[in-house]
Amino acid sequence: MTPDAMLQELKRSPDCLLQDIDLVNRRGLLVGIREADYRNASFLDHRVLKPDTQGAWFPLPRLINQAADIKPQDPAHFIFHVSHCGSTLVSRLLAELPGCLPLREPLSFLNLALARRELERPESRLDAAGWDALFDLSIRLASRSYRPGERTLVKATSACANLLTPLFSRSPGSRALLLYTDLETWLTTMLRDDKVRENGRYYAPAWLTDFMAITGLKDLKLSALTDAEQFALNWLTGMLHFQRARETAPERVLLCDFEEFLAEPAASLRRAANFFDLDAARAEEITSGSLMRSYAKNPAQPFNGAQRRQELKQARARVGIEIDAGLAFAGKLSKQVPALASLATHFNRSA
Repeated sequence: MTPDAMLQELKRSPDCLLQDIDLVNRRGLLVGIREADYRNASFLDHRVLKPDTQGAWFPLPRLINQAADIKPQDPAHFIFHVSHCGSTLVSRLLAELPGCLPLREPLSFLNLALARRELERPESRLDAAGWDALFDLSIRLASRSYRPGERTLVKATSACANLLTPLFSRSPGSRALLLYTDLETWLTTMLRDDKVRENGRYYAPAWLTDFMAITGLKDLKLSALTDAEQFALNWLTGMLHFQRARETAPERVLLCDFEEFLAEPAASLRRAANFFDLDAARAEEITSGSLMRSYAKNPAQPFNGAQRRQELKQARARVGIEIDAGLAFAGKLSKQVPALASLATHFNRSA
């Protein structure tokens, strides 16, 4: 497909994906993709690219102009999450329902979430108007579907929780599922091995930036925080974003505890489907199928709830001291910041 043909395809179908945004060079990457790729991919970052993937870079103003007249019938819905809390599984289950097209962690939204945190800084590569234009472009393109009546469901990267406020102001028809697990379980998950720790550390600066902006605290330094404290702060920040969304647009968000989802998957899937106006008739069948017996990020790998519980139990025994330190750090912050007090009920399952 030639670059010109790719630009034309951008208007016609999701087969042309805005895969990346390069703010340094003010350009965007379009790549060819198929519906099966969307449904199979756990991430729409570099991992979705194949040796034969066709793509080309275009100046951002040209992409904005090209997409100006794209007006999808229905704007995309979203899943926001605190990371490592079952969001890929929930996305895959919902994608089995009729009329749902999944977009899992597209880079454009992550690019813009990170850029939004810099808008007030001198080194920001975007001003507010430029950021708004690119956010509108990303929503418009993410809302394209393959057939009438189909709705796209974007699973955003965990660092994208700061997009909730602009999403609701700029896309009135969008709704968001807010997925989380209790802090103790989440700390156990994040501290269980080095690979997950590395992932958790990566976006810690973004979470700290948001936390200080929301709470007004100025005396926290990332360099002084342990892994357990960083991860507790990450969780608290995500939950603060969720709390703010529930206060400002309660009818457009649904808070979902993943542990409760696993306890009653069919009922929970029906609830989420009804929230997104999806047909939930097959919820029992879907939650009794293979997706519940495989690892969501790699469906070829067997995995189930019993294995998860065993792994968490073993991890709790190994890193219990760190988990307790993270919980204590969250408790200390909740005494300093009134907005955190209500989150204490989600610190552990007993609470």
